[in-house]
Amino acid sequence: MTTRTQTPGSKRKPYVREMPASWWQRSLFYRFYMLREGTSVPAVWFSILLLAGIFALRNGPESWSGFVHFLQNPVVMLINLIALLAALLHTKTWFELAPKASIVIVKGKKMGPEPVITGFWCVTAVVTLVILAIALFL
Repeated sequence: MTTRTQTPGSKRKPYVREMPASWWQRSLFYRFYMLREGTSVPAVWFSILLLAGIFALRNGPESWSGFVHFLQNPVVMLINLIALLAALLHTKTWFELAPKASIVIVKGKKMGPEPVITGFWCVTAVVTLVILAIALFL
């Protein structure tokens, strides 16, 4: 709660609009906004997990084996699935935002967002498949 202080030289109290903690629950737009911002928590989890994997790999076969065993825990698998879904949601909203950041004009007409969004998803799919192929076959 904010305190109300008087302005120097004035006896009036400044107007402070009250903002309840549940302000974001009133609108579907703001609820989705909070959900999207909340995707940062699983991203932090994945970043820490990735760093732990790098250190485990650096520390030798026993450490790596322990890390893989940790990843096979059902709770960790569930958290990783949630992190994947959060990353996909974040990616979807980011791809939908990208065409709004710049106006592309083709033959004198403004291009719609669909080709840009589709292109981003195609690039994502190709890069994912290439990384998967490298991981599985090398």
